[in-house]
Amino acid sequence: MEAAMLNLKLTSEKRPLVVETRRKSGREVVLDGITHQIELIKNPNYCVERTRYVKSETGTSRQVVARPPKPWFWLGADGTKLVQVKYGHSAVVEIEPAKPTVVAGKTDKDLIGVLEQIANAVKAGSLDSQIDIAKAKAKRNRVGKSE
Repeated sequence: MEAAMLNLKLTSEKRPLVVETRRKSGREVVLDGITHQIELIKNPNYCVERTRYVKSETGTSRQVVARPPKPWFWLGADGTKLVQVKYGHSAVVEIEPAKPTVVAGKTDKDLIGVLEQIANAVKAGSLDSQIDIAKAKAKRNRVGKSE
């Protein structure tokens, strides 16, 4: 039978692979990082569970380890808190070109406010191009280490 006879709406879209549906978008990676940083500021003992794969003679085993996230923030020379937003663990998202650091203020409350403001900008999509640049930089870093 022809599709016109069945009165069906057809498309050329293909089913995505499982790997593609599990992969996080750039926005999700940055938002997860911001969430971890906010929790680390609120609770210095905060830990994130990570899965590590260890090769041994019997094969590859999977271990779950809890580690605190590396802080993106630090104290400047004048006592103000500074922060750099990162894509993953190493690639810095430059909010403005050549200006990757944000002056957050004197208190943890100020720092949390700045991170929440950045998170809202990420959710709105206004930092997508900067995240894409950081994602490409992180990919280059990862390729260079494996060689």
